[in-house]
Amino acid sequence: MYRIAGYATITLLFLFACGKQETGEITPAFPRPVKVIKVEALGSITRSYTGIVEATEFSVLAFKLPGTLEEMNVQTGEKIQKGQIIARIKPLDYQLQYETARSNYQTSQSIYERNKRLLEANAIAVQNLEIAEADYVRATSALNIAHRTLEYTTLKAPFSGFIEQKYADNFEEVQAGQAIVKLVNPEDIEIHFTLPETGTRLLHLPRKIFVEFDSQQGRLFSADIKEYVDASNGSGIPVILKITDEQFAPFRKNVFPGFSCKVSWELDNMIADKFIIPASALQSIDGKEYVWVVKSPGSTVHRHEIQTRRLGGHILAASGLASHDVIVTAGLASIREGQHVRIVPE
Repeated sequence: MYRIAGYATITLLFLFACGKQETGEITPAFPRPVKVIKVEALGSITRSYTGIVEATEFSVLAFKLPGTLEEMNVQTGEKIQKGQIIARIKPLDYQLQYETARSNYQTSQSIYERNKRLLEANAIAVQNLEIAEADYVRATSALNIAHRTLEYTTLKAPFSGFIEQKYADNFEEVQAGQAIVKLVNPEDIEIHFTLPETGTRLLHLPRKIFVEFDSQQGRLFSADIKEYVDASNGSGIPVILKITDEQFAPFRKNVFPGFSCKVSWELDNMIADKFIIPASALQSIDGKEYVWVVKSPGSTVHRHEIQTRRLGGHILAASGLASHDVIVTAGLASIREGQHVRIVPE
């Protein structure tokens, strides 16, 4: 009896299932939750970098001779005039060399002058005068070299400016060519900063560049590229800017080499018809890129193929989207064409 009842139950379930299959009805799926953003026409892209003010004219001064530093007459930040003595090394050894050269010069000069008089009186041979003349020429050259060497013991300012940095102090043993001070001329300045390698394309696009100095916060001064090194060792591309803003003159007196600043790099509106989209909105299939656009009414999603380009760290949609389109940024893997979605607020 129980076995007959079991067969009857199975038969009823089978018939019920067949009945549903014949009607062709599909239970509607619940809307998939997704996150979205609205794309807007791109007016400009602004990138910011940290720069430093550098003097256009500067010199790292060094002695041409080794020796003991016995005079350091300047301090960091001190203003100095052209020709002013900055430092001096002990001149004793070079002074002795000069005195020896001067003595030899005087002796050779005396012999040469005497031999000229003797030759006029036919008291010596011409050969003797020629030997004395050669000794005199050598002594003159040696004296000039010794005098110039003695002058090298004094380090003088080649132009007016101020001491930006000191590299040595009194009583230190310094070598020839060793940096002693950095002298800068603050009258002309430029801005140095490093552009990341990923931003190389920015150098070749229309742009507007602004500089904001820490000492003049809130004021933007227009600038342009003076030069850059179109190569990199992996640490970025060195770029030098010049201030082109005519309004900068009154504020120039408050900006000095060594000051930091903010460089704002703004791309012109040649890309105003493009849209910035997040990488999470992209779906790549067989080498093509797509986004899912939410259509109203009904909140259904539809896949659109788009053309993209990379600019710095941004992804730009160059075609396939319109202003104010709403695109899916999260939940792409679980949606299909024409499916209803439910927008999850951020």
